[in-house]
Amino acid sequence: MLKIGDFSKLAHVTVKTLRYYARLGLLQPAWTDRFSGYRYYTLEQLPRLNRILALKELGFSLDQIAGLAKDNLPVEQIRGMLRLKQAELEERILAEQNRLVMVAARLEQIENAGQPGTGAVLVKRVEATPLAVTREVVPTVERLPQHLNRMVSELNEWLTRQNVVAAGPWVALYQNTEYRERDIPVELGVVIDSGVLTRPGLAVGGKISLRRLPAVAEMASLVHSGAVETLPQAYTELYAWMEAAHYTPAGPARELYLRDTQPSGQVSQVIEVQVPVERPSAFKTQSKKEMELAMDIRFVTKPAFTVVGLAYHGKNENNEISQMWGQFNQKVGELGATFDAAYGVCKMAPGLPEGHFEYVAGYALSEGQAVPEGLVARHIPEYRYAVFAHRGSMETLGQTYQNIYKVWLPEAGLKPVEDGLDMEVYNEEFDDFSEKSVFYIYVPVP
Repeated sequence: MLKIGDFSKLAHVTVKTLRYYARLGLLQPAWTDRFSGYRYYTLEQLPRLNRILALKELGFSLDQIAGLAKDNLPVEQIRGMLRLKQAELEERILAEQNRLVMVAARLEQIENAGQPGTGAVLVKRVEATPLAVTREVVPTVERLPQHLNRMVSELNEWLTRQNVVAAGPWVALYQNTEYRERDIPVELGVVIDSGVLTRPGLAVGGKISLRRLPAVAEMASLVHSGAVETLPQAYTELYAWMEAAHYTPAGPARELYLRDTQPSGQVSQVIEVQVPVERPSAFKTQSKKEMELAMDIRFVTKPAFTVVGLAYHGKNENNEISQMWGQFNQKVGELGATFDAAYGVCKMAPGLPEGHFEYVAGYALSEGQAVPEGLVARHIPEYRYAVFAHRGSMETLGQTYQNIYKVWLPEAGLKPVEDGLDMEVYNEEFDDFSEKSVFYIYVPVP
């Protein structure tokens, strides 16, 4: 027999825990010396103790374990339960390891913020590309490496069975339009010869399909060399270049795995990141000077003032702002209000649903004047504004805003102030969007 201390060392369980188990009736000592009070255990009790500890690791409460212990569960059943728990813990450990790598990559992005990129961006034409493809929806972002490895194995097995030779790099396609942490659709393909697409008797189906990626006239490309987990830095460099060069994304990104490498997790690789791009039409037809002359751009500093009027919250999906201007004109007519200019103040006000904004159609409140009943008041701080002229119909107003925010401001190296405000000013030059009509768009800038 073993004293309780020796048994605790053998079983890697504290004496306190053994006493507690005895009190609950889970594991009684084989013998207790009634003169000294010493508790003794036998080696034959170790299997029972190990069962108790195994069930505890599986998440059962001690009361549940007491019931299961009475039922004397077979060893095979406990072994199966433990193997399931082992697989669960291994997956959790792998997920946490991936999370640590992602944290390290995020720290590197923070440390590299503001530093020049290490790669050269090219814009090139990409011809149509035949691929053998497999597709999966990955449950979580942490499990991407495991799923990519499995997808690679599936495609390699298919290539071998069908006697198809890879004719180019592996390609990962991400069709989602935003970052997702769960249920991530991923397509993985490998370039094949065009003739394979029409080869008779080729077995496809299930997860494997054949497709031809369409040609892209302008593809921005950046080659990244390093760990897969640092790939976000390459995307940041690529998008920064696109912004500086006045390009906008025109399709989903592609990742090409170069130098005979295959997609896998936590391995240093050479990956070409590709994003289809296009340039705003204004850049294609006008020089900066031509745009400045056409839009009558100037800079003014306007002191703080208060706008009173009617407020709209929404996305203007059904031309509600135009209707509100009609209501505003009727309201000020009833009030007998007079003013030199009308203001349309647009702002991404806090607290609104995603994509909604506030638009106030109003006029400047005179000093000491009360806010009329039924109208709202909005204080506009003093700003330096870049002022743009919009001429002609309402149908081209959207293009004017596109030119302001995507063409001229970036070309001038200016960014709007973070308040997210801009303002339309309608004076005597405005003629209800006729051919001769002019009004002005004020954008606060540093």
